[in-house]
Amino acid sequence: MALDLRGKRVTLMGLGTRAGGVGIARYLVTHGASVTVTDQRSDDALRESLAELAGMPIRFVLGRHEEQDFTPNRTDLIVRNPGVPRRAPFLTLARSHGIPIEMEMSLFFRACPAPIVAVTGTKGKTTVATLIGDMLRATYPDAIVAGNMGISALDQLPRLRPGVPVVIEVSSWQLESLIEHQLAPHIAVLTAIAEDHLNTYDDFADYAATKRGITRHQTSGDWLVVNRDDPETWRATAETAATVVPFGAGDRDEDGVWSTADELVWRWNGRERRWPLPQSTALAGRHG
Repeated sequence: MALDLRGKRVTLMGLGTRAGGVGIARYLVTHGASVTVTDQRSDDALRESLAELAGMPIRFVLGRHEEQDFTPNRTDLIVRNPGVPRRAPFLTLARSHGIPIEMEMSLFFRACPAPIVAVTGTKGKTTVATLIGDMLRATYPDAIVAGNMGISALDQLPRLRPGVPVVIEVSSWQLESLIEHQLAPHIAVLTAIAEDHLNTYDDFADYAATKRGITRHQTSGDWLVVNRDDPETWRATAETAATVVPFGAGDRDEDGVWSTADELVWRWNGRERRWPLPQSTALAGRHG
């Protein structure tokens, strides 16, 4: 259920230069919040984002943060941009006052009326999410792809319908709020995990656990599509209540989706289908 933002004083920490920050600010205002946007960057650095919000009743604090914006004196809720580290000092201050902290994805997951297919992994997220969207449109012409690809998920909410799945690409940073607020997609796709963003995590184990967190709060009615060939992603199968659908290279004698040199094999509950694969593809690399 969507958060009731009417009359709430909300501080958005980090406007940024991508669509997500603008989408958050717009969503907060249109849902009745009194909004402060604060960013350490200057108005010149943020001019394109600011132009998108021109005329909206927003208080801007740019080039700095003000401590009072992270205390009960001025705010009831913090929304942090994914680019803001989870342990930023001003967020620590807000937590010390018991102020709740949300992110774009937690707001979106609470409000979304449609089944969510969420894709994460260290590399290839955008490609996989885009391909899933293309496949869904064969059945659902209005299927939408958004998220960590320069398309605000919150901006898409008015276009979503209960019976049409939406595909969302999520980064490790965006997953942090889903884990914190015990939210999860109906279908999670976990591609592969490799070392990345270690400057914002304690170590690789911390980063990998965050990636696997996409499935942490799934239930038995949900699905986890996971790379059988990557040990780090496969660890998620011991951490989930969802139904696991493995995929990988080579024709394994088990349920899942498998790619060989010349065909794609789908096997599930005693049923099997095979499709020939083209000899060449526009997608570079292995696709297992």
